[in-house]
Amino acid sequence: MKLLSASLILTLSFSALAQKKPRVQDELARHRSEVTSMGARLSTLEKEISQKSNLYQSNLEEIKKFENDVGLYKEELKTLQRKLIKTEKDNKKIVTNYLLEAESEESPLWQKKIHLDLLRQAQNKLKAQNLELSTFAHKVASFEIKLEELKREETTLEKVILDLESSKQNLMAKYQVASEKKGELEKKVQEDKVKVKFAAIKKTFSEAPVNLKKAEKVFPNPVDHFISMTPSDKGVTFKYDSIQPIKAPASGKVMYSGDLASYGQVVLIDHGNDLRTVFLGRMNIKVKKNDNVSSQDIIGYTHKDSTPQSLYFEVRKKNTAQNTILWLENQVVSKI
Repeated sequence: MKLLSASLILTLSFSALAQKKPRVQDELARHRSEVTSMGARLSTLEKEISQKSNLYQSNLEEIKKFENDVGLYKEELKTLQRKLIKTEKDNKKIVTNYLLEAESEESPLWQKKIHLDLLRQAQNKLKAQNLELSTFAHKVASFEIKLEELKREETTLEKVILDLESSKQNLMAKYQVASEKKGELEKKVQEDKVKVKFAAIKKTFSEAPVNLKKAEKVFPNPVDHFISMTPSDKGVTFKYDSIQPIKAPASGKVMYSGDLASYGQVVLIDHGNDLRTVFLGRMNIKVKKNDNVSSQDIIGYTHKDSTPQSLYFEVRKKNTAQNTILWLENQVVSKI
């Protein structure tokens, strides 16, 4: 049986996942697709809201400008109307004078001609001012029409923005629910992967050949204080209920240091001469792959929980699991 390694763990776990894809992964894929789709729609809505808001702001500024222009034009229109009224009064006086001069036999012809010219000028001036007033009044009316159109657009844009904001809020609520569900499924998928890894490691331990011969050397216990020690024909399981250091049984090199989430962690140390030790359990690991350790160096700490925890310790020689109890100091075969 090959030694436990990072690549072996990953190979076993991923091959097991590939053989039978859990339904939860199909559901996760569907939720991921939904969340992605909702996220894209939210992004589109935000862009639409931003565009409409900018257009709405631009519309308000144009309304303000038009209202100011219309106000100025109306004041100018009043000025033109006052000028026209004055011109009409002046024109009436000129007409009256002309009629008086025309009826008078004493007025010379040249004087009558002057009054006639003045009358024509006054009529032309009145006509020009009437045309100017009419043109300006039409311009003011067109501006007022444009202003009303802008105000209607403002109302429409405001409603569109409110509708988009409402759609965004509804979609956001659905997006949050879908994201939470996706997170739960991702957590479950991760837990399933961990279970596969853990099962692969346990399977590796259970299927490894065992050497029941007497040990070549003895190791100190990896933990100093424990409430029980249960040997099997391979490893030894220590039960503990406190936080304490886990020590390397001899000098060597860390070959694997991996986290298995709620199922524990694994540390594999190579001591040379085809001799390796394996630690499995809930640990706060303090070493990493390729670290060199000396005998009694702290490689991690145990966890404390409401119930006693376990640390599994195993010795391997030439890829073969040893009867680990025989490798621990102060232990004899009769105590197995």
